[in-house]
Amino acid sequence: MKTKSLILASVMATVISAPTMAADWFIGGGVGAQQNSYKGSTTTEATVDPGFNSQTDNWSSTENNAVYELRAGVYLNDNNRVYGTYSYNSDDLSKQQSLLMSYDYLVALGDSNKVNWFIGATAGVNHVSPDTSAVSSSNNFVWGGQTGIMYKINDKLSTEIGYRYLKQDYDASTSSTVIPPMEGAIGTTTTETASLNDSQQLYLSVDYRF
Repeated sequence: MKTKSLILASVMATVISAPTMAADWFIGGGVGAQQNSYKGSTTTEATVDPGFNSQTDNWSSTENNAVYELRAGVYLNDNNRVYGTYSYNSDDLSKQQSLLMSYDYLVALGDSNKVNWFIGATAGVNHVSPDTSAVSSSNNFVWGGQTGIMYKINDKLSTEIGYRYLKQDYDASTSSTVIPPMEGAIGTTTTETASLNDSQQLYLSVDYRF
């Protein structure tokens, strides 16, 4: 928890310390692809002697599906911007809804200032809804960063292509016990665990300044 607090505090401190000259507010949206990396295990053991002759099967899965986002923020000046993003992603294992706070530093590529490279940090909350009734939904801390290229179409419109990495913090487990009806038969307990380790996004967005 201490590490998570430090990461979130660092993002907020960067936002607050950024110089505030001519601020331009913006709203926008985007679409892209998100890759989620899952890991898990299934352990079966005898109820009369847990741990004895138990069997564990480990698994991993990578899910690729679309991600949709809406965002709003402010350009503090030509080199600094802060914004909040809502994103939605669904795959075969879970649905995710994220609320993120981000800061980017922009570097102009050329004298016209139409093309900018950006790099920044992100922290926020991710709501994970597993695609099973055996595990409940939960809110989890996420953090990471992003980079990409932004192109100014005109004074009001801009578009960008970006890559974002998010470190996830989702873990879930469930267990069930089966007792055979025959007297003297040995029952078994099955424990299943799953974790969402990280997500990677490649997105294209369009923003409107006002």
